[in-house]
Amino acid sequence: METKEGHHLFFYPFEGRHVHVGLSALLAWRLARTRPASFSLAFNDYGFELLSRERFEMLPLLREGLLSPENLLEDVLASLNAAELSKRQFREIARVAGLVFQGFPGQPKTNRQVQATSGLIYEVFARWDAGNPLLGQAEREVLERELEYSRLAKALQRLSSTPVVLRQPDRPTPFAFPLMVARLREKLTSEKLADRVRRMQLEFDTASEAVADDAQAELFE
Repeated sequence: METKEGHHLFFYPFEGRHVHVGLSALLAWRLARTRPASFSLAFNDYGFELLSRERFEMLPLLREGLLSPENLLEDVLASLNAAELSKRQFREIARVAGLVFQGFPGQPKTNRQVQATSGLIYEVFARWDAGNPLLGQAEREVLERELEYSRLAKALQRLSSTPVVLRQPDRPTPFAFPLMVARLREKLTSEKLADRVRRMQLEFDTASEAVADDAQAELFE
């Protein structure tokens, strides 16, 4: 669907929010490999949205393997900037392993201090001890906890062998509109979300009425 914001791609795999987080980033990265593009992502339990200024013709991209499960692990790690995600997960691992001093009783260190310390340890391990089991544990926990990688792999396996239905609506469908609202919720604005949603509804209703009037006029002609 096309609006003033750009070109919207809505996908409905019905695999749950965590899987859709990984799928949305994966497909955005694969699309961006075909030509330079930037995407805004939104996701919920039944689907996700990719918004870009550029239009992508989906049929040839699907035929070329956009939903292919091949090279999945490498693509997922590249698309989600796994190093940063692993670093965030490593903080908890380092704390449990006793690598991070959290302060004396009654004088605990701040979260920023703990994060700085664990981040420094992570950088040292990543540079000088890449095979450290704690780094591997952080990566595994990111893939399974944050992304549910095993479910993501099964979902792509299913999607790659399932017929895909493509539609090009002129206004948001009942499934698409909540995804657009979810994306707006992440943006900082002085405008209340409810007011923005109400204005969007009026805009799309007005556009739909105009299309209906044009169609009726053609029938009379």
